[in-house]
Amino acid sequence: MSLEAYIWCAALKLDVCNGTPFRVLLCLADRADSLGYGAYPHVSTMAEQLGCSDRTVQRAIRDLTAAGLIREGDQRYVQHLDSRYRPTVYDVLTTALVTLESRGDNRVTPNRSRGDKKRHPGVTSAVALRTVQEPTYQDSSRELTLVTAQEVEEDQ
Repeated sequence: MSLEAYIWCAALKLDVCNGTPFRVLLCLADRADSLGYGAYPHVSTMAEQLGCSDRTVQRAIRDLTAAGLIREGDQRYVQHLDSRYRPTVYDVLTTALVTLESRGDNRVTPNRSRGDKKRHPGVTSAVALRTVQEPTYQDSSRELTLVTAQEVEEDQ
């Protein structure tokens, strides 16, 4: 769930998007990441959630695409699913996503390499080899006591 994309969507003015397309946009924003990438709920799932037909959701998606609020995203997000049941991946075109792409920044997608050639990509060798000693809390001499709000007020 993406709170950032959901908040962006909820702040849209009514003249930009309203009605069923707005509710479908909320469903997509809820399932996208913080920038708006990679939302892929099934049309039937959204239709059931919204209490409408699959065709109504498909029309709303077409309207949102025409309005420039969503686009088809990187389909590699769903390549792990059976090809007979793969939903379409959409990107919600939030302000953050549009700004990021206008600067020319590249985003790492699920199967795109970041150039890591190590045996444990993204992990330092100390962690990979378990040479870092983790702190233990069993030897702690601190005792926990329950303090009520009334006791706090009496101390002040």
